[in-house]
Amino acid sequence: MGSVSDYADWRIARLAMKVDLSRTFVRSPLAQTIWNRHLRQRLAQAEDDPPIPQSAVRLYERPGCPVGLVIDGRWERGLGNWDLSYPATILLSTGKITTTPGCVAEGLEEL
Repeated sequence: MGSVSDYADWRIARLAMKVDLSRTFVRSPLAQTIWNRHLRQRLAQAEDDPPIPQSAVRLYERPGCPVGLVIDGRWERGLGNWDLSYPATILLSTGKITTTPGCVAEGLEEL
């Protein structure tokens, strides 16, 4: 029964993390500008994008292993998700916006 509880706790923690990241996004005009530019560039495919970014990632090789939301990068329509092997722009939970060269060059994992 402990594993079920651990799994439930992990799911709740992940949900709380995404809520916090969404709040950070709403408070960041620059992040919203970048996201809206991403949507405009993908105008023909934008119908499959959510109104706010939802892909959370962890940057394992950076101090403190920060988490953030992907707000721009290479979108793989066939996969319906980001191709994190390419450079991406990420809004960190601290409110800072950073870029990553991709998961091949930096420890990056989608949560």
